[in-house]
Amino acid sequence: MSDSHAYLLDTKFPDFSIYDDEGVLVTNNEIQQKWTVMFFYPKDDSPGCTLQSCSFRDRYEEFYKDGILLYGVSSDSIASHKRFKKKYNLQYSLLSDKESRVSKALKLKKNFGMLNARVTFVINPKGVIVYTHTSQLGVTGHVNKALKVIKTISAASENQLSST
Repeated sequence: MSDSHAYLLDTKFPDFSIYDDEGVLVTNNEIQQKWTVMFFYPKDDSPGCTLQSCSFRDRYEEFYKDGILLYGVSSDSIASHKRFKKKYNLQYSLLSDKESRVSKALKLKKNFGMLNARVTFVINPKGVIVYTHTSQLGVTGHVNKALKVIKTISAASENQLSST
């Protein structure tokens, strides 16, 4: 079954400029030259979103040791993100897409016609989306799939370099 956001594969992640949970402006310049995982979720502190965010927290070291940037994104406020991050000891930044600018630029689809999308993107160092995973219900699968894809792509790249 094709991912509902697969139309974004091989496209440049759109320019963005939004605030993180500390009120620091984050732009697409921060993700250039680095592997990045950006996961969009509907709402801070809801059961599924908490489980998803904590699954990324629990595997954070795997991203960090490989120099992979990790961001969670929702339309919640900076203050809400700050509380959510503190409550669950999240190590990565939460971005506030309060006006849904990034979601709209990506044309993210609503789940069940009303919930903001739960979708994870793997973005390569050139800023190109190389993987999408959309699942409203399989919340812990996002982190597993993102790590697997990055490891597979990295291994393939290393094999290409060693064979030249």
